[in-house]
Amino acid sequence: MHRQTTARVAGSLFLTATVTGVLSAVLLGPLDTLHSSQSIADGAHRLSAGALMALVMAVAIALIPPVLFPVLKEHGEAPALGYVAARILEVVLLLPAAIGPLMLVALGTTRSDDGTPHLDTVLALTRTYDIWGHASSAVFFCLSALLLNYLLYRSRLVPRWISGWALVAVAPYLADSLLVIFNLLGPSSPIHAVLFFPLALNEMVLAVWLLAKGFRTPSTAAAMSPRSRVG
Repeated sequence: MHRQTTARVAGSLFLTATVTGVLSAVLLGPLDTLHSSQSIADGAHRLSAGALMALVMAVAIALIPPVLFPVLKEHGEAPALGYVAARILEVVLLLPAAIGPLMLVALGTTRSDDGTPHLDTVLALTRTYDIWGHASSAVFFCLSALLLNYLLYRSRLVPRWISGWALVAVAPYLADSLLVIFNLLGPSSPIHAVLFFPLALNEMVLAVWLLAKGFRTPSTAAAMSPRSRVG
């Protein structure tokens, strides 16, 4: 795949993952409002749509590493492989976000007394995932962001202000995830937006840059290097 085509495909996937992720969060909403099969049945269409968006997000994220790897490995094969592994683990932890609501809809819309114990179990598991699952997947997202932007910063495939911004913005995003995992911050706290917004915005800026400008060519990146201007 041509480098500029690779950049544009990656940019499209970044945008798709973010947009569907936001839609999924809006549609699914807080799952602690679901208390019975009736409440699940009433929100079945919303839950199904949210689960579909979560599934599309997971697929988009899973496609990003194989698209970027041929370019990234030229600037460090070990961190490029680490990036692939981190995103795979992120996707694995994201899949319950789609599977759980779909199971709830399947059980909640089944008019059978035999399904009630199973519904209670799935509801408990889905709520548990809603509390810690997203935060756990975010840890691997932060790791992947560190590896990706380290490679981008070193290679100058994109402007260094974009990758440098990401390397700084990872810290509050990771702090947010760890605070939730260790039960120091509630899942619905408004502080979340403050902590994860800088990195989320950075990813959108990176996506737009890749779509509009693509990767810098090796000659352009070399020309931007301070070493190339010495002497």
